[in-house]
Amino acid sequence: MKASGRNTPCPVCGRTKDADCRWSDSTILCHTGTDLRTSDTLTIAGQEWAFIRPNGGHSGRAAVFKPHRPQGKGGQKTHNPNNVKDLLSRQIKRHQWASLIQEFHDAFQAAWNAPDFYTANPQQLKAAFAAISNAQECGAAIKPHLRSIWRDHQDLEQLERLRVEQQLKSIAYMAEDSRQFKKQDLGVPCPAPVRDLLAEL
Repeated sequence: MKASGRNTPCPVCGRTKDADCRWSDSTILCHTGTDLRTSDTLTIAGQEWAFIRPNGGHSGRAAVFKPHRPQGKGGQKTHNPNNVKDLLSRQIKRHQWASLIQEFHDAFQAAWNAPDFYTANPQQLKAAFAAISNAQECGAAIKPHLRSIWRDHQDLEQLERLRVEQQLKSIAYMAEDSRQFKKQDLGVPCPAPVRDLLAEL
């Protein structure tokens, strides 16, 4: 199989930075992923390729394409909503969302690694509170977009949805623990917006 590289871009995503994408006359394994639905088709160099599944290749993370074989009369219809230019535009959006999700993962991990409040020294406490606050902000930035991300990029949904949802719940608990510690052990008053929200519960 051919591999993506400086002089051999992937026929689906145009990847040249490494050899992760591979293809032959009968199969394309694109490691950038895709937001196509199974049986959607893509025209490459005048030939139609059908998207088969999102979890192919040795890593289980490659989008698999095969030459399109039209169904006979009465068979399942396929549609071709994309040309390569359109798909690349959608791939850019997918990459942006994936980067934002990874930023949240990194922020969450930093908060998760914070030391226990009762054994931490003042400098460690300050860093822990900052990490938790940053993770909260990253989560708040991505949360309103999750429904559309999962809808438009099914491969991201399969890879990330469960992890993201668990981390959002966990960071909410960590933030509340941080608030309670500041209030009860450090004497920091509850912020007015939080106090008003609690009063409504």
